[in-house]
Amino acid sequence: MTGIRKSRTDLPATKPGSNKLSVAIIGAGRVGTALGIALRRAGYAIDFVVAKHAQTAKRAAQSIGKTTGLSDEQFRRFARRDGFRSSLIIVATPDDAIETVARELAELGRDDPRNSAARRVVLHTSGALSSAVLEALRGAGFAIGSLHPLVSISDPRVGAKALSQAFFSIEGDAAAIRLGKKLVRALGAQSFTIDTNMKPLYHAAALMSSPNLTALFDIAVEMLARCGLSRTRARLVLLPLVKSTVENLTTHDPARALTGTFKRGDIATVRKHLAAIESQDLRDALAAYRLLGRRSLTLSKNPPNEKAIRELLKAASDKN
Repeated sequence: MTGIRKSRTDLPATKPGSNKLSVAIIGAGRVGTALGIALRRAGYAIDFVVAKHAQTAKRAAQSIGKTTGLSDEQFRRFARRDGFRSSLIIVATPDDAIETVARELAELGRDDPRNSAARRVVLHTSGALSSAVLEALRGAGFAIGSLHPLVSISDPRVGAKALSQAFFSIEGDAAAIRLGKKLVRALGAQSFTIDTNMKPLYHAAALMSSPNLTALFDIAVEMLARCGLSRTRARLVLLPLVKSTVENLTTHDPARALTGTFKRGDIATVRKHLAAIESQDLRDALAAYRLLGRRSLTLSKNPPNEKAIRELLKAASDKN
């Protein structure tokens, strides 16, 4: 957190007798703001949202509604004076900042008598990092965990709605897991827990199914562009195919949803594909074709010509 000033310091207290815990959000990017909007709609009090830049904090607070945007320095002054009011702190900063934020929060909250694992929880929203990055806070009396929504958020308001249809991965201390599950239920979403040590592998799986899918789509667009279509037209042409594939996956296991050349064992078609890709010197396309072709053969469970097709794919690698 860096020192950026903002004038307002009077924060709304949680209503007495409220059956909803109060939440503070540190980090006002797309994920933090979307969570704030969604939790506010679910009836939770958002005490404040903290951002590196004052204008960002103000903008996020306006989007969330009935909360206060604070700069880092203003948040520090408030925490030193009054301690932590919020039952839950959500750290939604970039991954590289989480450990630093945890150390600063631990220092600010170390002498607050209200901090206990039963009442105070800190959750971060990183997909790649486990709750271990918050370790400094455990010594200050907080329960720690991570809460990661498996959904792509490009706009906070649209993302807030998408969160209700997402799955959230949760890991960490028992108290943090319990609270995380409660939050997810309140959003109308679903959750699952993973071992803390498996967090990087979990995140790699998420990367494969979304960002890498986008990269693969871009390779397909490049290939169609070589056929004479504009990139815009190529994207429009391919999207219905992608959507139909996703629809198949909603009702079928990948082995059953798979269609196409490798499933049928069409060796002549594979030869033509490889020759066409190589003739255009599309190296990324060739690498993806070979890798995913091998996986498709495995999914197909002994398709015709499997051995010969695998040899063709290997030969294409050896030439390049």
